[in-house]
Amino acid sequence: MAQKQYIKYLYEVEGKNLAEIQKATGFNYRTVQKYAYQENWSEESLPVLNAENYPSLGAYIPIIDTWLEDDCKLPRKQRHTAWRVFCRLRDEHGFTGCYSSVKRYVRKKRFVMKTSDEGFLPLAHPCGWGQVDFGEFMYYDAVQKEQTGYALTVSFPHSNKGYTQAFPSQNQECLLEGMKRIFEYIGGVPVRLRFDNMTTAVAQVLKYSERTLTDGFARFMLHYRFQADFCNPAAGNEKGNVESKVGYSRRNAFVPVPTITSFDDYNDWLFDWCETDAERDHYKYKIPIQELWEEDYAQLLRLPEYPFSVFRYEALSVNKSGFAVIDTNRYGLSPTLAGETVQAKIFFDHVEFFYDHQLVGRYPRSYKTNDEVYDWRQYITTLCKSPVQWSTPDSSSRCRRHGRSIFAR
Repeated sequence: MAQKQYIKYLYEVEGKNLAEIQKATGFNYRTVQKYAYQENWSEESLPVLNAENYPSLGAYIPIIDTWLEDDCKLPRKQRHTAWRVFCRLRDEHGFTGCYSSVKRYVRKKRFVMKTSDEGFLPLAHPCGWGQVDFGEFMYYDAVQKEQTGYALTVSFPHSNKGYTQAFPSQNQECLLEGMKRIFEYIGGVPVRLRFDNMTTAVAQVLKYSERTLTDGFARFMLHYRFQADFCNPAAGNEKGNVESKVGYSRRNAFVPVPTITSFDDYNDWLFDWCETDAERDHYKYKIPIQELWEEDYAQLLRLPEYPFSVFRYEALSVNKSGFAVIDTNRYGLSPTLAGETVQAKIFFDHVEFFYDHQLVGRYPRSYKTNDEVYDWRQYITTLCKSPVQWSTPDSSSRCRRHGRSIFAR
């Protein structure tokens, strides 16, 4: 609307002609002409879609409605055009009317669908809509040491079904990887998801509901085509269903305290636990959650043709000892790279290092503080040039007495 007002202002107040307005705004000439000349700005009434107004379509209208509504779940390039609707009606249902009536109805139906979406104020929980949140839990690692983990939960308030995946952190890579796994497991994408203002998704909170999104989260949204809503600051109650689901899973799936030696294996078990849990009755409707989930599932968007690769790039300098630092943790690369800049491809569970487009290191990602991760084989060349660097004081003296290095044995 602000752009329309600006065009009208340039035309009416500043007296610019259409060509000057086009140059100033960058809009198409016809767009400029439309809003510069427009006099009636009152809201148009919605087009009539009653069957009696389309006598040639008659009983075919419910069929068209179903096709167009189902199209909302599909990628734009695979949706029905008015011509495709006409052809299917003619070939599959014996329609004998003309194309123009089909085209007219399809155009008006799409306008109504768009207007309804823009003005929708949910008083209940729509099917296919979800909520997302992290919850903290404790677990034991392979040596039975206490660690802090983070469980990502995607819940569906309509059916009260939820899916949980566990990770060692709640960074962006873990958030997106968890959502991707859940989408692929359930075989679809929620139409709309509600989040709090987590920094992994929101770069800046603006006025009202406006948000500046992080680049990685924005690309993930575009890839999977879901819409995102964000709670008002300090208003976690606006996603109360997932808040409850996080607590429920922590009291049940994570009691007793689990031992996690492989997050992949544990997450497979969590999916099984979620399916078993869905066999209980819904707290309100007193029918199995799984039955209500079928209604949610029917509204999910289709998965994209290509999966999203969850990682981020970071350019890092290699210090004189051959280490590159990520989140205070040092990863050992070849000392020959000292002083060079490498590209780190950072996944949630591992890190790959590239120099001049060549892979020069791959390590499990550490979530400790000031940790060192390295492969001693990368130092062989350097040690061979100066072997005394790897010998102990006793062994060095013994080697010197025998006039040879420990590497000469």
